[in-house]
Amino acid sequence: YQRRVRGVMKIEITTAITLFCFCNLFYLYNGLNNGLGLTPPMGWSSWNYFFLDVNETLIKEIADAFVTTGLKEAGYEYINIDAGYLLHERTAEGNLQANPTKFPNGIAALADYIHSKGLKLGVYTDLGVGSCGEGPGSGGHYEQDAKTFAQWGVDYLKVDLCGALDPKLGNEWQHWALLRDALNATGRPIYYSICPKTVAPHNGTATPYAGSLVYSPPQNWTKEEHVTLSNSWLVEYVNIVDNWYSATMANCQNAGAPCGMITNVDAVVQMTKPEYAGPGGWNDADMLQVCNFGHHNGGMTMTEYQDLRYIAKDHPDCLEILKNSEVIAINQDKLGEGARLIFQSGVNETTKITQQIFAKKLSGGAVAVLFFNRDSVPSTFEISLTEVGFSISTTVTVRDLWTHEDIGTCNKTWYQKVPSHGAVLVKMTPN
Repeated sequence: YQRRVRGVMKIEITTAITLFCFCNLFYLYNGLNNGLGLTPPMGWSSWNYFFLDVNETLIKEIADAFVTTGLKEAGYEYINIDAGYLLHERTAEGNLQANPTKFPNGIAALADYIHSKGLKLGVYTDLGVGSCGEGPGSGGHYEQDAKTFAQWGVDYLKVDLCGALDPKLGNEWQHWALLRDALNATGRPIYYSICPKTVAPHNGTATPYAGSLVYSPPQNWTKEEHVTLSNSWLVEYVNIVDNWYSATMANCQNAGAPCGMITNVDAVVQMTKPEYAGPGGWNDADMLQVCNFGHHNGGMTMTEYQDLRYIAKDHPDCLEILKNSEVIAINQDKLGEGARLIFQSGVNETTKITQQIFAKKLSGGAVAVLFFNRDSVPSTFEISLTEVGFSISTTVTVRDLWTHEDIGTCNKTWYQKVPSHGAVLVKMTPN
């Protein structure tokens, strides 16, 4: 198969674990000044496979699998528990409390176990009063909850926006900033991953969602408001699911609008601003779905799964994809440049875009190029070196990052065959 890579990386192992990696197919800049997220975080999230069905034993087994499969050695470090770990009721003192049936030894003890493996723990909350899960949300308790997360030994905090905000505390950005400041005040470095919302515009790939709330920083946020606020911000029209594309309510978690992997690509292309993100503050395309194998929403083909770089249950090829050191090096490149869309064919509607080419500058002068065939038939792509970003006199060596082979040299125009719903990821290095 041809493999391809983008967005947030998630994988299934023999215990059906789900992994992710924020792959910087998007654009980066200095963000929240807590010293974290200088390259995209790599790890695992529970949501898309397990939803609310999480427990202490499962999380420990996943941490064990990180070590035994070599994922930790490959650079994956975060074990993130999404919604489903908290009781809705707070303690008499107003503190959050883990569900004792699911987590009988508590989150602090679980954090100790994960830290003993050389890994880091992430958890979930909501910015408002209430949440999308079983927890109460942190609205009205920012300082108190921040202290709780720090006392538990949390290293990563995902914050949703499902609950209501208190207008007395200001607008949405001000609420995010209040929780940011509360986390900073604890003295513990905690990666701050937020899920802001804005109204979708009435144009381009956003048209099916026009007028509704989608996950993205509001368009009127300034560059400074982006880079000082958080380590990453979610960008997607609706929650990513285990589909290439679907407009069926049941397949889209009853979102009432089209969903699927390619809608997340489109959201990042249309809703984000290249100059507003970088090392320390990343665009977050959410978790891709490779190798869920229709666990919830009908499933994609193996070619499509391998495009998303996840490991599959009973599929060692997926583990090979996830541990591909050459692709990880693109993701973790210290230059911190994100990929830019340099070519697109077809009408600018999700189901009518046929070809896309993304290019990402790398340290040392090389460029990673992703050829993404969204069409239903195989295609041959054509791109000039000047479009990629090289000078007219440059000759490059082209390397396929999945086969680990140099596949040619080029001094003017490169032609690349790509299967239907497939992609090819290459690295072009000046000679």
